[in-house]
Amino acid sequence: MGRHRVNACIFTDLPVEHYEQGEMRDAIEYVLDLKTDGIRFRLTPDALNWNQNDRFFLANKHIFAGLILNNNWFENKETLITIDRLQELLSQKTYPKTPPEKADSLFEFYLNLQEEDGQVVKVDYKYLITLVWKKLYFKSYNELIYYTKYLDEIGLIKAGLFDYVNYIELKDFSITVEGLNYGIKLQSEGEKSNLCFIAMAFKPETSNIRNAIKEALIETGFQPILIDEQNIKSDRTINDEIIANLKKCKFCIADFSYHSNGVYFESGFALGQGKKVIYTCYDKEFEKAHFDIRPLQHIIYPTAEQLKKDLINKIEAWIK
Repeated sequence: MGRHRVNACIFTDLPVEHYEQGEMRDAIEYVLDLKTDGIRFRLTPDALNWNQNDRFFLANKHIFAGLILNNNWFENKETLITIDRLQELLSQKTYPKTPPEKADSLFEFYLNLQEEDGQVVKVDYKYLITLVWKKLYFKSYNELIYYTKYLDEIGLIKAGLFDYVNYIELKDFSITVEGLNYGIKLQSEGEKSNLCFIAMAFKPETSNIRNAIKEALIETGFQPILIDEQNIKSDRTINDEIIANLKKCKFCIADFSYHSNGVYFESGFALGQGKKVIYTCYDKEFEKAHFDIRPLQHIIYPTAEQLKKDLINKIEAWIK
């Protein structure tokens, strides 16, 4: 029983300070100093063994390190961290999962280091090998170099890589014109965009619902996209426009009131694209929902005013 001391963070392997305020308890407690902010940790004693024998932890340790270094950790500092709570946390967070997402994340990191177009940016190798790969959710420095080579091969950057006997060092890089154009596309679409696709029934009865959703989005800094408000070019179908706009959006709000078939398609497509979907439904309509969506967590609202309030809270907590 009592406090258990560690010299390095169990998630990031960075040095920590002991934390010994308050009552004595059976836990691992420490503070990780991130210069801009200190994060306090409380873990169950069995966390001492996670690095040796817990498959879930070992498979996702690099993700936890990335969440911590990006200030996307547990909000409650008193949270006693267990494997169950880590599993729950992982299901709630967004981070690069696929190879394209990892490549895009690294490219944006390089792009943000550039101060002017065409600049050859010198790289701090020590910073890269000790911290950057962790912050970008890579499993190792070697994985970062692997994706750096890929960005070079597809022409987004020119990387100054030097292959030594035991390691490869990135000394500098520059962003190509193709890279600059790709950066504009990245920052205006998908995960980095401020667009939200609204899937809902377009009926006179839903005008107050439409306004509530739009107002909640605008107040949280997002731009609402409704397909019936778009100017569709003559050579495109409505389905083309729906898919194109869904791809551009950061997330989707799907309101199932009056159960339009289009809402099922649009929310399903968004989910298939890996986007977050917020499900809503007028309380008197929810009992008519298809059994496939009933188990999903919905915002069930009695009035448009309550929908707006609940949406603002959900967006602030889950999207931003």
